[in-house]
Amino acid sequence: MTRPPDTTTEVNPDDRDLSRFGYTQRLRRTLGGFSSFAIAFSLISVLTGVSANFGHGLRQVGGAVVWSWLAVLAGQVLVAWVMCGLARRLPLSGYGYQWTTRLLNPHVGYAVGWLLVLQLLTGFPGICATLARSLAALAADGRQPSASLVTTLTLAVIAAVGLVQLWGLRLAARINDAGVWAELVGVAALVVVLGWVALRSGSLPGVLFEAREAASGGTAGAGAWALSLLLGAWCLTGFEAAADLAEETLDPRRAVPRAMMTSLVGSGVAGFLMLAGAVGCLGDLAAAQASGDPLLDVLRRAAGPALPAVLGVIGVSIFACALACMAAASRLLFALGRDGMLPGGRWLAGIAPGQRIPRNAILLVWAVSSLVVVALPSLDLVSQISAVAGYLGYAGTVCAALFGKGSAGNAEAGPRGPRRAVGVLALCWTLGVVAALTLSPTQVEGFATRHLPAWSTGVGLAAGLAIYLGWIRGRLIRGEAGPPRIDVEPMTPPPG
Repeated sequence: MTRPPDTTTEVNPDDRDLSRFGYTQRLRRTLGGFSSFAIAFSLISVLTGVSANFGHGLRQVGGAVVWSWLAVLAGQVLVAWVMCGLARRLPLSGYGYQWTTRLLNPHVGYAVGWLLVLQLLTGFPGICATLARSLAALAADGRQPSASLVTTLTLAVIAAVGLVQLWGLRLAARINDAGVWAELVGVAALVVVLGWVALRSGSLPGVLFEAREAASGGTAGAGAWALSLLLGAWCLTGFEAAADLAEETLDPRRAVPRAMMTSLVGSGVAGFLMLAGAVGCLGDLAAAQASGDPLLDVLRRAAGPALPAVLGVIGVSIFACALACMAAASRLLFALGRDGMLPGGRWLAGIAPGQRIPRNAILLVWAVSSLVVVALPSLDLVSQISAVAGYLGYAGTVCAALFGKGSAGNAEAGPRGPRRAVGVLALCWTLGVVAALTLSPTQVEGFATRHLPAWSTGVGLAAGLAIYLGWIRGRLIRGEAGPPRIDVEPMTPPPG
């Protein structure tokens, strides 16, 4: 759709830059370089991801899960490299939706945007449930907490995050910055303590090569290795959240790519060291694989009387992760609504006048997440939908970088060499993760099918297709939806 860009009276160079893409500055631009990094680092949140999925990875491949983590990190660096270039070219809220729309077309852009909506709307309640389970375990004092208690606490965490977001981005950013500092200190302390205990036990490095599958008791096969990727694949995502808040970031063309890459690499290295230390402290591997919460068992042994402080730091980090996830989800919904790419788009694009935040989008994330928690019998299902949908969205975004206007894969765009090679590898990686998570047989309590991630993600995709055919496609054809104009610069390499 082509229409004249909105005019703006702002003199800020970032605001003038935004007007080139057809938008006025409606959100409050207050995030500095560290806060942009903090958003990305918090949404990755090593402490959250490891706390949520350590037991899953351990049961699949034993102590060798650390190598599965490194494989995910290598693949995600390729994806981040591609996305850094896109973030520099198109510093817009809505990130993957905006990138694919402007490089390919709004039909593909809607598909990628819907996948990223699925990723964030299912990832957010999973994060809140991780914190709720930790709180419930403390309240139960060693007993198994009831499902109703976990559900109630999850709803309370969602509400707390929503209220902070509604107060304004400045407060949310300050809490998030504090959470990042807590996580940085906490991860460093855990790496030192777990590493010391593991070295004294004498189990390193041997236990890191014990690729034992809990279900069979034998050596892990290809299917187990594929499923073990969920630990890293679920955790080492979210670095792109910095791009989703580009319209609220100062000098986003420089700050956002730097925040994305440094948060991913820093989180990946810290997570590897923490996982290696935790695996080295397991003791009996078979007993650890049979435990309901092997990470908590390790922390009890390693931290001793300092365990409450450790759990407190983990809790703060998880809360900061939830804040970052709701911020990213609401900005994506705002961007889609602003362009008329979802039903009720005008309402979704509503801005609170004082705080200049996407209030209605925040309320929708709050409501949908609460409904998911109440309606679904297992939030393990939710995290798997989040991972599959997210990597499909990554694949679509990488395709836009490879084959879109002015891209490295376009015959008229000049050099094809290293940028194209990285893009091809990144595309193969993202599709490989999707295959690993959907084709490998798995089992979630309460469900009969052994390919639940594929079926559940398929339901989400069917819902998106119904909205597209019933609402979006006709509006795009009539020129009633889509971004104000296509404004694409030649591809520039991302920061090194």
